[in-house]
Amino acid sequence: MNNVAKANEALNSIQIPFTVREVNADDNFLTTISAADLEPPWPRLQTSTRTAQRLIAQGMGLKLPSTSFGSRELRKQEEARKNRIVRRQKLKDDAWGED
Repeated sequence: MNNVAKANEALNSIQIPFTVREVNADDNFLTTISAADLEPPWPRLQTSTRTAQRLIAQGMGLKLPSTSFGSRELRKQEEARKNRIVRRQKLKDDAWGED
């Protein structure tokens, strides 16, 4: 089954409160859509292979074997979090004073 057939099958099996139509490459409708509307509304979060494996295993109800992975990354993330907190506090103190 090709992608168009799968899309049509999904469209026919799900009730949705809006109109959906097929858009072909030569459709005039595509010229009315701005490039900004085609971009995601926010940047994608940074992920790693290990994160993807963990999420997939969790979805399947499995638990990945424990490894030493992440301790360095977790320390780096925790340090960055602490730095953000200190930086925000410093900005606040600079703006309002240290009463």
